[in-house]
Amino acid sequence: MAQARRSAAVPEPRKVRLSPVPDSPRRGPEDQSQNLLKALEKIGRNGGTFHADPPPKRYAFPGGLHLSLSTEIHENLWRFKLPEMARNLLDLMVATHDEDGLIQATQQGLGRHFDCHHSKINRAMKVLDTYNFAWKYRQGQYRVNPVYAYRWGSRKQHALVARIADELKNRPIEPPLSETRN
Repeated sequence: MAQARRSAAVPEPRKVRLSPVPDSPRRGPEDQSQNLLKALEKIGRNGGTFHADPPPKRYAFPGGLHLSLSTEIHENLWRFKLPEMARNLLDLMVATHDEDGLIQATQQGLGRHFDCHHSKINRAMKVLDTYNFAWKYRQGQYRVNPVYAYRWGSRKQHALVARIADELKNRPIEPPLSETRN
């Protein structure tokens, strides 16, 4: 008996039905990618930088005024009429202090830094001490006032003010009284 000829046509593939994959109890990578995308968008809105501290509080109400104390001091810094060396020394101290508000320096070392005699540094430190911007803490150490040195409301300022609260009670920064503006 002769065999039937098979047709040259390719048979249709069998249809296989796949069951859906059950949801995983943990979050899948697509959920994490959405969170990552949101985090990156937030970083982009902040200028592409990471911030470990929360945003600073913008306002305080010292003496009934609607502004922060450090802002008030900065706006009225001209009233102190600080000599140039005292202002330069204050700027250096604000830029180089540690988390305790301390600067490791001697008057001779500061004199070498500013290329002047240590007696000029001594006079500048007396001015800063008079207005409570900075003062001698120990031999070879000076403390800068956190009310002036730190951004108002930062974690570092709150922590340092809490640690040295007793010392700061005796050292408020108050602008000198002067004539009223016309």
